[in-house]
Amino acid sequence: MSVNTLDVKLNHRTGASPNVEITESTLEILRLIFEFKLASACHIARFLNGQDQSRYIYRKLRLMWQAGLLESFKVFPGSMAGAVIYYMLSEQGLKFLARQKPVEQDSLGNYPVAQTLMDWGLFKHEAQIVELASLESKNKSAGLAISFSGEQGSRSTDYKAGKTIEALSPDYIVVYKTPQGQQKVYTEFERTRKSNEAMLDKIQRYFDFLPPEDYQKSILRLVFQKPAMERNFWLNIFKFRATLLRLNILTTNLDLISGHENFLGPIYASEDTVELIRGENLKAAIPQRIKLFEPL
Repeated sequence: MSVNTLDVKLNHRTGASPNVEITESTLEILRLIFEFKLASACHIARFLNGQDQSRYIYRKLRLMWQAGLLESFKVFPGSMAGAVIYYMLSEQGLKFLARQKPVEQDSLGNYPVAQTLMDWGLFKHEAQIVELASLESKNKSAGLAISFSGEQGSRSTDYKAGKTIEALSPDYIVVYKTPQGQQKVYTEFERTRKSNEAMLDKIQRYFDFLPPEDYQKSILRLVFQKPAMERNFWLNIFKFRATLLRLNILTTNLDLISGHENFLGPIYASEDTVELIRGENLKAAIPQRIKLFEPL
């Protein structure tokens, strides 16, 4: 994503604040923006309607912004295309959620302030996450229900040494439901290179938190920015921490995701599809890929 956020400012409201009809869709929009921290009208339309555009959603978001439930700012793509308006929760919106209680009350205090969300590095990460999740949501159908929890709603805590600590904070969790059952998918998006140790430590947190009997029940999905990052991950987990492979780990990369239907196709690597190639340097190759799970 190429954007100019150097001079981004919150859009200024003028005039009287209109009343907004509080419907189930209003609460769901607030919940989605809270959990993913920010979103555009396109993202919300995908989550709710499975479409990239919806006049109703555009109008609804603007009314919610005018009523003070949301803040908004414009992001300019690195092209001649028009600006994209992103929405985040305002202080008033957070207080409204606290009264309506559609989210965990303890998590409301974790929502970042506007200036933090407009930071260049954090914005790019969060914008890519909501883009991926909303794109994946377009795969909903009569025989496939898909529900999402963003990072705000995906955090898990543990109790150690008399203190409550954060154990896991996936970028998002998606649950697929088919007539055959359901599949929970913890999703982590790796936009930048981490040290090998930091990357493996992130996986270790899942290994330590999940009960061993659940290692194969859920999927830990890693989406990498580049194919080389994906291959490097597999090389290092095989070399330095193979015990973590007891988890059900699948990986893919953005080069394999050009549309929403790709999420259901054979774009994933697993322990069984990765090969280690010996030469001057040991390398990892992915000659074969599989679907996220059967019966997709």
